[in-house]
Formats: sequence, C-alpha cells, structure tokens
Amino acid sequence: MKYDLIFYLSKKTAYCEKRLRMMLSSIGGELRQVSSAREPVALGERVCESLRICPLAVIVGGLRSADDDNLSVVLSRVVSNSGLTPENIRRLSSDSGAAGYIIRCKRQILLALPDEPDDIESMLGEDLLRYLKDKIYG
Repeated sequence: MKYDLIFYLSKKTAYCEKRLRMMLSSIGGELRQVSSAREPVALGERVCESLRICPLAVIVGGLRSADDDNLSVVLSRVVSNSGLTPENIRRLSSDSGAAGYIIRCKRQILLALPDEPDDIESMLGEDLLRYLKDKIYG
C-alpha cells in the first residue's frame, strides 16, 4: 500500500517520518512522496493530489496551532462541506493525551497525526494498524 506524507506546520519532521515509516511498514505501507504545506489551501491541494494516487494520505502537524490554520479547524471545515457522516470520522488520542484524526471515505483514508514521534507510535497501535489494513486492502 502506497501512502503520501504531508507535513503541515510541523516540527521534528525527520523523527516523525522515521517513526511513521517504521509503523506503517508493518502492514505493507510504502512511502511514495513527502511534501509540506504551510497554509490550508496548499494543504488541501496536497491532500487531493495524494488521494488521487494513494489510498492513504497522512498529515503530520498543525494540531497545536492556535489560530484558524489549526488542523482540527481546517478538517472541521472540510468535513462540514463534504457530506461525510460521523461514522466516517474517528478521533484518536495518544498516551500523552495528544489528539489525531482518521477520516475514511470508502477505501480512501486521511490520517492526521501530531508532530511528536512518541504520539505517532502511541496512536498507531495494533488496532489502528489492523483497521487501516482492513479498510484499504478490503
């Protein structure tokens, strides 16, 4: 399964990428492309491009921002305009209490994670990895 990684207003990018690669490789994940975005419009463009090619797009970062560029706010706007139902969205949390999100539409998944490697590992536990594999591979 190929996936794209998009860094959004994030820090610790190399550490996050390494941890994400390690976790997703356990279910056959293969990183296709890494990109970045510093504002919501560019993020939307990267996500659309990624999901045209890959079943999984992963956004890392932007969840701690304190303004309208906060990833939670951006995702909320997207979801409210998309017709997705609450069954398509799941809030994730790490052992430290950091938030993340998984949004699914058919066999396409958008995974939003904090920019902290330990939180990524905590969120991508066995249950979530199995869920990703099941939903993408069907």
